[in-house]
Amino acid sequence: MEETMNPRVSWQDLPAGLRRLIEAEAGVLVRAEHVDTGHNCLLGMVLHTAHDRYFLKGVPADHKRAVWTQSNEAAINPYIRHLSAPLAFHVAADGWDVLGFQYLDGHHADLSPGSPDLPKIATSLQLLASIPVPRGLTLRTTQDRWRDYAGDHAQLLAGTAIAHTDLHRHNIMVDGTAKFVDWSWPTLAAPWFDTACVGLQLVQAGHTPKDAELWCQHSPAFAAATDQAISAFVAAARSLWAEISAADPQRWKIEVAKAARMWAEHRGM
Repeated sequence: MEETMNPRVSWQDLPAGLRRLIEAEAGVLVRAEHVDTGHNCLLGMVLHTAHDRYFLKGVPADHKRAVWTQSNEAAINPYIRHLSAPLAFHVAADGWDVLGFQYLDGHHADLSPGSPDLPKIATSLQLLASIPVPRGLTLRTTQDRWRDYAGDHAQLLAGTAIAHTDLHRHNIMVDGTAKFVDWSWPTLAAPWFDTACVGLQLVQAGHTPKDAELWCQHSPAFAAATDQAISAFVAAARSLWAEISAADPQRWKIEVAKAARMWAEHRGM
């Protein structure tokens, strides 16, 4: 579980040298707009320049875990940029590590029943599952990350597809298409893994577990997965979110844990 860093800093809080380096990449600042969503970076803002907009995401350089996740985002971006926000620049200076992404128009996904965003999300999930394994890039695996929750069944979650693994509504931006943002934990997984992650979020958003699974079945990879593999995912998600919600009982975490329990009960666990 990632650490939370608050409160956010403003543009003027940043060292002057860092601001100059960012402006050298993005253009001269016109105005900076704070972003409320996302809690794992101290710097989160939309940078407006004379000709473009960028989303800035930054962390202190001495926050090693956060810098590591930012390096993950920078490394995976060339492979998934058509399904995400393209990385425009990466600046590390004056005690800060800052990523600058091309700004995405649109809105955070609506995952509620009947939402017009759902078909767009399904299309993007299928495109993501078809991306070849990156050469020369070492990614963590689902066996490694989920072994504590899936136990001996962790291998059922394995595969060579690039998975986001944290797809909730705030990490999905929708305009003409659905884009997936905040790639802190890119992972090699089964090609249906991210579809299942969205399925869990559908239950949290008001779908029944049965309807969430029916939506997931639109993914050929999910439809081809064994019942044992899907049950292994659901059981692991139940254990994972029980741990997360117990350690940090924020309302949304409790709701996702409840959704995982509902899905597990639907499967007779």
